[in-house]
Amino acid sequence: MQKLYEYLGIPFGFVISIFYALTGNYLLSIFFLTLIVRICLLPTAIKQQKSQAMQQRLQPKLRRIREKYGNDQRKIQEETQELYQREGFSAMGGGCLPMLIQFPIMIGLYQVNYHPFSMVLRIPATVVTALKDAVLPLLTETEAKSTFRIELFALQHWNELDLSSIPGLTAEYIQKIELFIQRFTFFGLDLATAPDFKKFSIYWIVPIVSGLVALLTSIYSLVRQKKTNPEMAKNPSMGCMMLMMPAMQVYFAFLFPISVGIYIIMSSAISFVQMIVLNHIYSPKKVLAKTMIDETVYRRSKEENTKKINEFKQD
Repeated sequence: MQKLYEYLGIPFGFVISIFYALTGNYLLSIFFLTLIVRICLLPTAIKQQKSQAMQQRLQPKLRRIREKYGNDQRKIQEETQELYQREGFSAMGGGCLPMLIQFPIMIGLYQVNYHPFSMVLRIPATVVTALKDAVLPLLTETEAKSTFRIELFALQHWNELDLSSIPGLTAEYIQKIELFIQRFTFFGLDLATAPDFKKFSIYWIVPIVSGLVALLTSIYSLVRQKKTNPEMAKNPSMGCMMLMMPAMQVYFAFLFPISVGIYIIMSSAISFVQMIVLNHIYSPKKVLAKTMIDETVYRRSKEENTKKINEFKQD
């Protein structure tokens, strides 16, 4: 399984290594990666925004179905599904994809953090192996068993290593690694450190901010849902979802190093801004107005074609 996780980190390491080479800043590299991910998910976000507008349009029809069939939940569900099918509406609205795609990205970044020599700095495998061998005598028995963290341990014990005895470690590689060590921090915080849930520290700031940004996004989504789909917003499960997403993000921010937590904050913040912008550009009123125009044009075109066919038959 660990090998699978390492393979997952390779593409993210490649992207971050490119941005790191261009910017010389590890966090800025993560920001650009976040930006790319959000741009790739933009079509899904637009689809979700339009879907919410369609929900508002279908509310009168859904209300009539509920009034017609009363407490017959099975019939209500059947009629609702038929209505969705006729209208070409998906209840999922593409909303789950952005959440699902975050987990492999977090795993990938997690691996990049623990393989800085090979995945970010692109140091040859033979030199990386020599660095790992050199740091092993400095580790405890427990640390030595954490093979996936050996590169990170080499960074942490850098000043204790006899650099001259490591085969292939040139002055160029030494300079590159030492510069990376200086930049692998955020306001003095080690980016490879994961906050300890059992022990309060300054590192708790990352999970806390992550949870607050996620909560703000959830509240905004709920307020918007009340406008587009009041019946859905009354559902108790909506309140549970509003609390569950921030709780999950806090959990992940504690589970991974703070560099991953900072990625979560960046992603949530960009997503929130994106949501506000799309809500303005694709507001329910604009989407519904365009839909009605398109339907009117289509209906008239169909009527004209039918009329021409009938005239042709008469001739």
